[in-house]
Amino acid sequence: MMPADPLAPQAAAAQAARAKMQRLLSAPTPFAGDDGAPDPAVTAALEATDRPRHEYLDALWTALAASRLLVPVTAHALSTGPQAPTPSAGQDNGGQAGRVPSHQVHTADACQDAATLAVDLPDGHRALPVFTSARALEAWRRDARPVPVDPARAAQVACLSTDQLWILDPASRDLRLPRPAILALATGQDWVPSWRNEPVQAEIRAGLEQVAGVTGVAFAPGEGAELRVFIRIDASGGRSRVAATLEACQHVMVDPAWGDVIDSVELCPLPA
Repeated sequence: MMPADPLAPQAAAAQAARAKMQRLLSAPTPFAGDDGAPDPAVTAALEATDRPRHEYLDALWTALAASRLLVPVTAHALSTGPQAPTPSAGQDNGGQAGRVPSHQVHTADACQDAATLAVDLPDGHRALPVFTSARALEAWRRDARPVPVDPARAAQVACLSTDQLWILDPASRDLRLPRPAILALATGQDWVPSWRNEPVQAEIRAGLEQVAGVTGVAFAPGEGAELRVFIRIDASGGRSRVAATLEACQHVMVDPAWGDVIDSVELCPLPA
């Protein structure tokens, strides 16, 4: 009697995964005629790098929301954790050379499959890799196949399976989209950035003006962040009082409730 092949179950799983991918790629789609080329409107938004950062991201989100995205689907999903943003040249498949990896059968959802290839960002968060063109996806992983998807679905999966983030064109642009923009798209809402969102600013102002020593609050687009908050602080009590006031303001702004509407904040204290 021949001994059982210990690799047979993994080989069968690999074949099933490949067959599932073929069905997924051949399934009817509203993007059946998509040739993988970038949307001219998205390209124009991406190349408008002379615009201020806040206007650039605002215009890019508008273009992406009205377009389609490509997500990566592979013949099998390695159960080795999230992928690095940019594989180095000559990489040997993450040290898997000479080994038979385990396989996970695909779902019927290309976006959900793409979530198994989530990218680790430098700050420790995980993001769904999304692409503007087949060429950009190929630059990231040659073994992945581009599947066109609706941006809203990609946003929903990012919210469910990653840290509610996209990384756009990893390996070429590595552009992280603001978290509130992804949340808005996932729920079918317009994204109103905090730098022009008056109701959000009113709530922030109300919270900060309750802090002892704060005499005024104003807002502007941030340079390294989405929102810049100017806080006028009464300096008559000395440096220790000013420091205590600023610390209390920081506690107001780290409230998790702001995470859904503000991506990042710069606090700018001003003497009264």
